[in-house]
This record gives sequence, structure tokens and C-alpha cells, in this order.
Amino acid sequence: MHRLAALTLLAAACTGTQSLDSETEPEFCTVTAHDGEMWMEATSTVADGSGALDLRVITDQSEDVNDPFYVAYRNYALEPTATGGVQTTGTTSGDGLVQKTLGAGIWTFEATWTRGSVTCVAATEALLINSGETTHACVVLTCPQG
Repeated sequence: MHRLAALTLLAAACTGTQSLDSETEPEFCTVTAHDGEMWMEATSTVADGSGALDLRVITDQSEDVNDPFYVAYRNYALEPTATGGVQTTGTTSGDGLVQKTLGAGIWTFEATWTRGSVTCVAATEALLINSGETTHACVVLTCPQG
């Protein structure tokens, strides 16, 4: 009998306290509401005065925010806003990722894609890169309705 009571208590403890009608927070950068959001974590893989950027481009143009038709291999530019230095350019990965080591400071990011006469844009003007940290950021590529 004690064994059954212990199993019942263990099962009750494992179910957690989340009620059935509450929603869980979606994983970072899996919904367009995360546009412009970022978070930082310490990293030891960059030199002093530098930080790492781990940015994901998603889209509001498809049911799948990671639709490669919209986010894969898009041209982008990163530019330090305070110093106005040299732009860093490239293309997103097949998953819409941009992973770069950058100097500490505030950077702008813009990725573009032209669809006929419409230019779709994913942009943010306030990417904070801290020395010794990785900045995880999410930017949504959107196309103007015309």
C-alpha cells in the first residue's frame, strides 16, 4: 500500500502546475511576434572587444515562418551605427541564419529580396553586440502589399 501511495505522489509531482488552459511560450524566433527581439549569453569564442551575432530571418509571407523560399540565401548588410565603419555583407544560410563575429557596439541589419517590382525587407536598427557575448536576434522579412 505504501508503494502505491509513493507512486501516486511521484506521478502528481511530475505533472507540474501548469493549468490546462494556459499557453506555453513559443520557442524563440518561431513566431513573427518575436520580430526585433534579442537576448544575450556569455561566450568564450571571440576576442576582446568583439561579440558574436546569431541572427535568424523568418517571414510573415508564408504559413511556415522558416519557408526557405523567403529566408534562404537572402543578401544582407550589417553596419556599425555609432562608428559608421565598413559594412559587412553576405547572404543568409539555407535556414535564414546569419552568424558573424562583430565589434562591440550597436549595429543595423538589413536583408532584402526583390520579387518582381516588390522589394521585401527584414531590418533592425538596434542590434546590440557586447564584448564577450553572443547576441541572439530575430528579424521578420516582410513584403509590402501592393
